[in-house]
Amino acid sequence: MTILHSIRTKLSLWYAAILCVTLIGSGAIAYFVSRSTLLDNLDGSLKNEVTWVNAFIEPKAKKVKLKRAALQELQELKRTAAQQEEQPEVIDTSAGKRSEVDEMWSQIYQHTLLSPRRHYIQILDRNGDLLYRSQSLRGHTINYSEIPYQWINVVSTKGPDDQKIRLALTQNDYVKIFVAYPLEPIYELTDSIFYNFLFITPLALLISVIGGWFLAHKSLKPVDELTKTAKEITAQNLSRRLPTLRVNDELSRLTEQFNDMISRLQASFTQIQQFSADASHELRTPLTIMRGEIEVALRNQRLSKDSRELLNSINDELIRLSSIVESLMILVKSDTGRLVFNMQPIALNEFIEQLFEETKVLAEFKKIKVKLERSQPIRINGDAVRLKQLFLNLIDNALKYTPPRGQVTLTLMKKEGDAVLAVKDNGIGIPRKDQTKIFERFYRVDRSEDSIEDVGGSGLGLSIAKWITEAHHGSIEVKSREGRGSTFIVRLPIL
Repeated sequence: MTILHSIRTKLSLWYAAILCVTLIGSGAIAYFVSRSTLLDNLDGSLKNEVTWVNAFIEPKAKKVKLKRAALQELQELKRTAAQQEEQPEVIDTSAGKRSEVDEMWSQIYQHTLLSPRRHYIQILDRNGDLLYRSQSLRGHTINYSEIPYQWINVVSTKGPDDQKIRLALTQNDYVKIFVAYPLEPIYELTDSIFYNFLFITPLALLISVIGGWFLAHKSLKPVDELTKTAKEITAQNLSRRLPTLRVNDELSRLTEQFNDMISRLQASFTQIQQFSADASHELRTPLTIMRGEIEVALRNQRLSKDSRELLNSINDELIRLSSIVESLMILVKSDTGRLVFNMQPIALNEFIEQLFEETKVLAEFKKIKVKLERSQPIRINGDAVRLKQLFLNLIDNALKYTPPRGQVTLTLMKKEGDAVLAVKDNGIGIPRKDQTKIFERFYRVDRSEDSIEDVGGSGLGLSIAKWITEAHHGSIEVKSREGRGSTFIVRLPIL
């Protein structure tokens, strides 16, 4: 689901949506404009045709007279003659002027043959009797009652075989003129435009989505590079800067502002680290002096019991305070990169066995049983001093929060190419809400509701343990259930 919320996807989808609306709108406009234009052109052509026919017939129309008594016979004769000679069907009842009238209809017929359009031409006299009908009508008759006088009207109606036609018609003092054209070719053309558009639109959308994704990826690639670099900037490498872009655009200006912000943060961090280092260094001397003076005072045998207990309590707090100062010094040096690790091959199994012996001495005071399981021969590359500090912090933490007659178990084994050390206890455990925070500096779990009394601590031990583990390219995690104990697991790469 993350990809659906990316700017790249949103830009591509918005681009595709806008293009889709544009294509549909332009396609609809093209369809209706094309149809309207074709119909307008057809109407103009039909009007011109009616005008020509009217202008050609009107001077000779007076000579066209019908004899109603011979109408049916003449119609049949003319129809037969038209079929044999492939001439238009002409009705002429004036025998004396047949040649002149036939010549007129023949010219109209020739005009119809030369016309590239499939025109239907029909001419009636004032009585509604058929005078001329083009061959394309195939014996059908065009019927329309409302015929304008001395002007041309264009309408849509039904023609031969109930097909839709566009009809231009007019009448004068002598004849009624009908000129029509079927609408099917126009509908076929516009339908072809419509179906072509239906085929092209999905293809265009697919191409636009792919192209939009490519363009968005190309445009946002500098953002990915900035994001990748920003993730790598931590408190330990604040001197690093985001890569500047060559083009002076919005991203370039934003990058400059971020680099300026990082510079200000670096200056602030440097001041804080320097203050912490100076404060820790300055505190070490007076704390050492105070502890020495208290130890001298405790040697005095004439001290009362209350005074001795008070001095012992003060000495314990001074030891705790000294431990905090030392831890702060270590963390400050680690942040500034001034703490150098002395890496060398270490037989981790022998190292843990030695720690196990030391731990048993510490556990006897609280009547806690310490057990070592599966200590396999393993060699790693590490700093012995820091690794001892790491494991002692975890073991001391387990002893603090395990009640008397409890048990702490150490397990060392190989797993997936790593050395895995697990420190397990059956103590009070860690609440789920605190398990992700216990490796933060100065974070301490609220034990106000636990039956166990506060065991002290500075909240820096696990933070230092995590730092040492990561410095050895390893990882540390905790698994815990309240009331059932905790297990700290350290993974270190095998040499």
